[in-house]
Amino acid sequence: MIKVAVVILNFNVRDLALKCVDTVRKSTYQNTEIILVDNASSDGIAEEILKYKDIRFIRNEKNLGYSGGNNAGIKKALEDGADFVLVLNPDTTIDKNCIKNLVDGMEKNNADIVGPKIYFSKSKKIWYVGGILDLNNVIGKHRGVDEEDKGQYDDDSGTDFVSGAAIMIKREVFEKIGFFDDRYFLYYEDSDFCYRAKKTGFKIFYTPQAVVYHENAKSTGLGSPLQDYYITRNRMLFASKFLPLRTRFALFREALRNLENPMRRLAFWDFLTGNFGKGSI
Repeated sequence: MIKVAVVILNFNVRDLALKCVDTVRKSTYQNTEIILVDNASSDGIAEEILKYKDIRFIRNEKNLGYSGGNNAGIKKALEDGADFVLVLNPDTTIDKNCIKNLVDGMEKNNADIVGPKIYFSKSKKIWYVGGILDLNNVIGKHRGVDEEDKGQYDDDSGTDFVSGAAIMIKREVFEKIGFFDDRYFLYYEDSDFCYRAKKTGFKIFYTPQAVVYHENAKSTGLGSPLQDYYITRNRMLFASKFLPLRTRFALFREALRNLENPMRRLAFWDFLTGNFGKGSI
């Protein structure tokens, strides 16, 4: 049976992270290992996790962001012999058959990366049913977002990217292209990873039989200055890695038009000076 490691990263959202862990522990898929990574939180999760004898716990000495924190868990998963790694945001919960259906979707589609159907928490309103990467504007869009689910996205399909909120990846992908680029810290690392995977020839699919519920942006705050900073800087980083000069120039002009916004101005300066990772926040 394929071994699946589930990596959950916590940063000061202890109760949500433990709720996520509990739903994974109720999974119908038996051959799983749960790895909880903590990014130097002050929420007491290290003490709470002692109650869980079946959870592998990694505590980072500082906040390494989404990229660095999850990379620590993924590396441990591969050391422990995982065939597939499922990365879950701490503000997600999963249906009991989610892992089984992701594994089935991986095999049915001969895929290397798969993502589930993701609803907004406690609803049937769609958050993610496939991703569209608009390379001209360097924007990752979720297909179907805010629509009520009436079965209109119930077919497996190829996708540009899988959301980092819930993404299952074969170990061969990591062995070939490496891990999440920790220069991003937060945001766009999933688009970057999937873009590199596709360029290398790996197949990426959305599989609707697997279901996840997501409480959006609980760690950073939807529309927050923090989110504004990282999205602004990281769009330019993504473009500088992969896209033609005209696209990079368009983003540069956009940044100049937004210099009155202090967070976007800071993001622009950090990009120019190569201050990546956590940056100036």
